[in-house]
Amino acid sequence: MKFLFICSHQIQNLIPLFVELEKKKDLDFKVLYWEKLDAFHFDHEFNSKINFNVNRFEGYRSHCLSKRKENSNSIFSFFNKFYVTLKLLIYLFKERQNYETVLIYGYYFPHIISSIFLKFLKKKIIIRSISYNLGNKNFAKKILRNIYYRFSNIFIDEFWSVCKLNTDFFKTFGVNQKKIYLVESSQLNKNFVFINENDFMNQREKIISQNKILPKQKIILFAGKLIKKKRPLLLLEAFIESKISNEWLLLISGDGYYRDKVLDIIDRNKKKNILFVGFQNIREILTLYSLSDIIVLPSDYGETHGNVLLEATQFNCALVASDRVGLYPELINNNLGLVFDAEKKSELIKKLEHLTNDKNLLEKLKKNSLEYSKKIQPEYIANKIFKLLNKNEI
Repeated sequence: MKFLFICSHQIQNLIPLFVELEKKKDLDFKVLYWEKLDAFHFDHEFNSKINFNVNRFEGYRSHCLSKRKENSNSIFSFFNKFYVTLKLLIYLFKERQNYETVLIYGYYFPHIISSIFLKFLKKKIIIRSISYNLGNKNFAKKILRNIYYRFSNIFIDEFWSVCKLNTDFFKTFGVNQKKIYLVESSQLNKNFVFINENDFMNQREKIISQNKILPKQKIILFAGKLIKKKRPLLLLEAFIESKISNEWLLLISGDGYYRDKVLDIIDRNKKKNILFVGFQNIREILTLYSLSDIIVLPSDYGETHGNVLLEATQFNCALVASDRVGLYPELINNNLGLVFDAEKKSELIKKLEHLTNDKNLLEKLKKNSLEYSKKIQPEYIANKIFKLLNKNEI
């Protein structure tokens, strides 16, 4: 089986999956990227340079059509999309003998055109678009998506969904249910990022020492971009207004254009335990998960999935999320955490108070979270993909 995976750029949680797919003996696997990111690249929403902390290209075969310029968002610029489309079509035509099945990751103009082109090349086409109906009020976009997905039933062979809301999205826009397969997002796991357990424990001790975290400190963690969509201010206000015991610490990790607002709220608050640690790379983030009891993702519309939640499950964390986070049905169905009405701060307060006061519930959710983590390990998802490609039962 010759399998080509088309992706816009390097994405941290996909790399361990690619390495696992490369290990499959009967799978000729390759990844095609639009652009090559530097190991240290600037993220405009984080307003910080990100260190991948993992080797982006080791352990699997890949090809990059171009290299992204420093401080550039060229990958998504209007004119660049046409340029990328042309380069994609040329590559796909030249290499047409070297692949049989193509997975296209993401709903972008170059991918839409490429999928149509691949049909003429008589290739098997799989679409993996992490999209939801949540907050989708753009009428023109709905019409275009409706046309595309109904038309795509003709030339797309399979649609791979990551969760229930993603499946509902495909169904809403007319995708044939028989073509939809559930293949969950794989997790960026600790063993891939750290050399060994000693490496992890050294990083853990460093974080504890730098931030003066007390032994057995009970921690509620927010890890993400400090931007409107992520709603860190809502969590801060809810924590301050709650009756949560002082033994609990709210730890805020991240950066973005809300940074000054976050710091202002923290400075004005004199009663609650709140620690701001700023932007952290993935090694530090995974370590913070391991120190935390509860992970909160209070995002508004636009939180397409919630990788923070997936990453945290491996560290025995209970989860709290709004009902506008793509993964919220999975939290409910798998009993991984609590979900609150995104429009009601009072409900977030009640959920936090309930979880911090009920030790039995907290431990139950943490246990379920760790168990769920086994189902999203890169090796597990790679096996699922391999079986699906070979038409075996999943």
